[in-house]
Order: sequence, then structure tokens, then C-alpha cells
Amino acid sequence: MKNFHPTIRIRLALQLISSLSSMAVIPYLIIYFSGQLGSTVTGVLFLCVMASNVLGSMIGGYVSDKIGRKKLIVVAELCITLGYMGAALSNYSWGTFPYVTCFFFVGIQFWNGVSSPIYQALVIDVSLPQDRKLIYTYSYWIRNLGVAIGSMIGAFFFFEYLFYLLVSVAVTTMVTMLITLLFIKETYQPPPPVKPTEHGRTSRIRFIKAYLHILKERFFAVFLLASFMIIAVEEQLTNYIGVRLSTTIPEPVPISPLVSVNVDGILLLGILKAENTIIVVCFTLLIIRFLKNYNDRVSLLTGLSLFFVGYSVISIATTPLLLLLAMCIVSIGEIIYIPTQQAMLSNLVPDHARSTYMALYSIAVVAGVSMAGVFLMMSSWLSPILLTGLISLMGLVSVLLFNKLTAHQESESNKQMDVV
Repeated sequence: MKNFHPTIRIRLALQLISSLSSMAVIPYLIIYFSGQLGSTVTGVLFLCVMASNVLGSMIGGYVSDKIGRKKLIVVAELCITLGYMGAALSNYSWGTFPYVTCFFFVGIQFWNGVSSPIYQALVIDVSLPQDRKLIYTYSYWIRNLGVAIGSMIGAFFFFEYLFYLLVSVAVTTMVTMLITLLFIKETYQPPPPVKPTEHGRTSRIRFIKAYLHILKERFFAVFLLASFMIIAVEEQLTNYIGVRLSTTIPEPVPISPLVSVNVDGILLLGILKAENTIIVVCFTLLIIRFLKNYNDRVSLLTGLSLFFVGYSVISIATTPLLLLLAMCIVSIGEIIYIPTQQAMLSNLVPDHARSTYMALYSIAVVAGVSMAGVFLMMSSWLSPILLTGLISLMGLVSVLLFNKLTAHQESESNKQMDVV
């Protein structure tokens, strides 16, 4: 890490702080709103939050390519700070106001959406292509470490000390904002506009055309589709697969003939998530070091294959030991493919529209997350074997698409070498 640009080192440190603090709150919001407002209203509010995040990503990505990175990041983090303070005051000793709390979280997710593609573009701005795989390896490891620690903090404090937890998140966000303001320099100077500044309907048309133009780029559109399928499958663990495990294993069963520990479906789901986090945190750097001399294409396709095979097994199996083995395969595949996929993404985007491209990728991620709800609805009229077949099919299509993309990249690279 010492060879990374100072901005990247600062960003990785801030990523640990922000992922740790946000994951102490975000995973428990569904439970909070369900308890206060019921599952139906919570579902509607969840859609509002997701839509807010998508809108923020589109606006943030486009505007950042027009005015630069730093000022938008600072504004976004200030607004997120105010949002968490507002949410805290909505859950103070004078009363609990869930609708007001939701209003603030809609705002928080909007500004998270604004900042997400800008952060990704910022890292690309100051990194070299040959360093990005290692950068994303560290970023992936740090994010998972933050998720693990933050989730444990939330489990202990969310329901008993919500006000103080929200205030703490607001304070840490304020700290990251101040560090960004004081120590991170602007990484992108947009070219001067060739036309006078446009307003109203004309600027909205240019905004929409910018995204439609990107979607016409077939290579990037295929990359988005393949990535969408990865997220759609991954999100089934805490949604369709979680519900299936809770219904098919309602009573505790032995985790293994050799281990005298009994688990039900809900506890088993928690163990699978913990297993994934532990493997990622403990073995990411070791596995990546072992694979550093392997071809990126081989690493990507091998990792994706392991990932999808593991999830296909998890989506149908009911034996705890088999589920644990499958999650181990998933985790190893995840460690192998993610840094390569992220480096591939960063090398696809042009200098003048990095955050706009990253905004579209963020939207593909949100769409993949939303597929969890679609699978949950389909599970009421489709059998588990059919849903497993659908998950396997999505995995196969994603691997084939990435195979085609990487083959095209290698072909283009060979042509350039022949010209040289």
C-alpha cells in the first residue's frame, strides 16, 4: 500500500470508517421499520429509499464529470451527517417518529448515491491500470472488515441505544468529510464547456442523452448485464434463500454427524454469512498473493464459476454441512473474481466521463439488489428446483458474457501489440 497515491491511501482508510459506521445501522433498518410500521409499509419505504439512491447516483455521476470530484463529495458527506443527526433526533427520549426517520434515510441514501460513483471515479483518477487490481483487493478486504465489525456493533447497540448510535455515525461522517476537505486534493479538472451554460429542459435532455449514449456502447452494456446477474444471485442469500432455510429447517438439526451442535434455518443463515465474512477477511490477501501470476481472464472466469456453483448448491441444499462447504466455495470464488472484475470496470471508463459510467454501474448494482424481491415473489408459485435452475442459468449466462468480454479484450490487446 505504501506505493499507492496518497489520495488512495486516505480513501481506503476512510472507507473502513464509513463502512464500519454505516453497517452498524443499515442492516437493522428493515427490522426497525417493520416493527414500527408493518411489513407492507416498510416495503414501500424500501422502494423509496432505493429510488432515491438511484436518482442520487445518476445526478452525482453526471455533475461530477462537469464540475469535479471534491466539492461534491464534501457536500454529500455534510448532507449525510445532517441526515444522521436528524434521524437521531427523531428517535430521542421525547419520542420515536418512524416516518420522519424514513424521510432522513431517504435523504441519506440519495447523498450516498451521489457520492458512490464519485468515490469510484476518484480512485481511477489517481491510479495506474497495472495497480488497480491490487487497489481493489485491499478495498474489498477493508470493506468486508468494516462490515464485520460494524454489524457486530449494530447487533449490540442498535435496538437499545439507537439515538447514540446514530449520533456516532453522524460524527464519524463529519470526520471523514473534514479529512476529505483538508487532505484530499481535487483529482479531476473538467474541460471548459464548449457551449454557454444550459438551463431547464435543454440541460435535462443532455443529462438523459449522456446516459443513453453510454448504454449504446455494447461492450459496457454487456459488462453491466453480466455484473447485474452476479449481484442478483448474491442477494438471494439474505432474501429467498434465507426464507427457504427458515421454512425447510424450522427445528434444530445437527450441523454435522461429528459435531454435537444443532442449528435451525435462521441460525444457519447467520452462520453462513459469518463464514463468508471470516473467510474473506482472513484469506483474501493470501489467496490473491497465491494467484498474482495467473492470467486475469483465468482468475475472473474461475472465480465466477466457483461463486455461481456454490450459490446454486446453497439455493437447493438443506444439509448444514453441505451448505457450509458450498459457502466456502462461494467465498473463495468471490475473493478471486472481485478484484479482477473491478479492475476491468475501471479500465473500461473514459477519462472525461468516469463518474457517469460509475453511476450506471451503481444503478446496475441496485437493480441486482432489487431482484431479491422478485425472487421472493416468484418463490410463492415456483418450486425450489426451478428457482435453482434460474439461478444456475443466470450464473452460466454471466460467465459466458464475461468469457466473451475478456476474449475480446485479449484480441484487441494482441492486435495493438502486433501494430507496435
